Amino acid sequence: MNTTAKAQRVHDDGRVVDLDASTSQQWTSSDPQVASVEPQPDGTVKVTALQPGSAIITVNADEASGEATLEVTPPPPVLTSITLTPATASVLQGSTQQFTARGSYSDGTTADVTSSVVWTTSDTTIATVSSTGLGTGVVGGGPVTLTATLGDMSGTAQLSVTGWTSAGSMSTSRDNHTATRLDSGRVLIAGGRNGTTTLSSAESYDPATHSWSPASAMSKGRFDHAALLLPGGYLLVTGGVGALTSVEMYDPENDAWYEVSPMSGGRYGHTMTLLPSGQVLVTGGTDGTNALATAEVFEPLANLWVKSSLMGTARFHHTATLLPSGKVLVSGGTSASGSLSSAEVYDPATNSWAPAATLVTSHSLHAATLLSSGKVLISGGQSSTGPSSSELYDPDTNSWSAAGSMIEGRSRHTATLLASGQVLVAGGDGSSYYNTAELYNPATSSWSATASMDASRGAHTATLLTSGRVLVVGGEDGTHSLAKAEVYVP
Repeated sequence: MNTTAKAQRVHDDGRVVDLDASTSQQWTSSDPQVASVEPQPDGTVKVTALQPGSAIITVNADEASGEATLEVTPPPPVLTSITLTPATASVLQGSTQQFTARGSYSDGTTADVTSSVVWTTSDTTIATVSSTGLGTGVVGGGPVTLTATLGDMSGTAQLSVTGWTSAGSMSTSRDNHTATRLDSGRVLIAGGRNGTTTLSSAESYDPATHSWSPASAMSKGRFDHAALLLPGGYLLVTGGVGALTSVEMYDPENDAWYEVSPMSGGRYGHTMTLLPSGQVLVTGGTDGTNALATAEVFEPLANLWVKSSLMGTARFHHTATLLPSGKVLVSGGTSASGSLSSAEVYDPATNSWAPAATLVTSHSLHAATLLSSGKVLISGGQSSTGPSSSELYDPDTNSWSAAGSMIEGRSRHTATLLASGQVLVAGGDGSSYYNTAELYNPATSSWSATASMDASRGAHTATLLTSGRVLVVGGEDGTHSLAKAEVYVP
């Protein structure tokens, strides 16, 4: 820092006269490392402060002299950066996360500047942030960027919101439809029911644009049918209410449906499972009067159905799960006697069925999820002991064990395995129709609530997208079929 100084002569009579260049002046600094002096042609002197300290500036003019003490203080510290804590965070929709801002200064010190900075968010529709750094999740999404600014310095943090966000609406309200993720990543919705009307229409959702578009309609209206993606990208659809024997195949590339060989018997409320061989196992269901014990296998390349041996128990609204061994576990369901607790295993190698251990309780209209451990989680469903029960099947020991009670007793819900290994259970009906959702954690074998959907729904679908998010579509709320769709962001 530089400053200009000048000397003045004070006479005995009190007069003060500025010394100019005509007067010989000698300037010195007692500590040149603190301050230097440089006489100027006009008789003044330039004093340069070099470092903090004290220096006596002396001037000798003619036979007089004078001095002044110069105190050089360090400049105020300059803000060099802002750091936000935490740097990344995730909150549940409707919940909050406090962020703090800490400034670093040129003198090596730091200070809390949370209340001094200006807080902003890159997307207020997903998350907001208060003037004190309190972030609030609005809808599922993100991560959004939170920025704290002070002067020309700023710091950022990332905030993700676990919860639900709108995925628009289908052109047609429907429940008891199917939803299949195609190889393109799009999700094809087929058939279902709108009130008392059975639907043949289909439409697809594009996660990249969050938009819906029509697809070619099936040749027949069907609901409570089954759909399965085959190797090669074709979609196979079988049966439906009315005990349909007809089978159709959808070609996504040409947006066209083709009828293929029919099943040997009509059915709905059945299951389809893709076997390691590429063949498709169809099990059980009902013909509208009786539960079925029949099963058959479809060979796509030959367009041929082969009858399987009979299951040990006739059942519909059961589940079928492909085990790591390549065998298929069929559990629960409904028969003339009500909800079932029996289970059995199909072995493709021998085309035969063998009984499995009996479930802890009976389940129908439940959900089955293969966990990363190879165990199978059964959740909810209509049951003689209450629809909130869940249990685990261990293929290695052929045994069932209780997995705790869900927060809500529900059936006709969905269960989706997330990338985290947790299972998202959404919607369904019990004492009422639910918009609630919960998570099962296999590590602790426990259930916890997560954000609720916008709409209450049962008999809907849930599809895991390539992004790891979950698309929930349609269903009914006890009064109407729904067209609404929403996406869960883990």
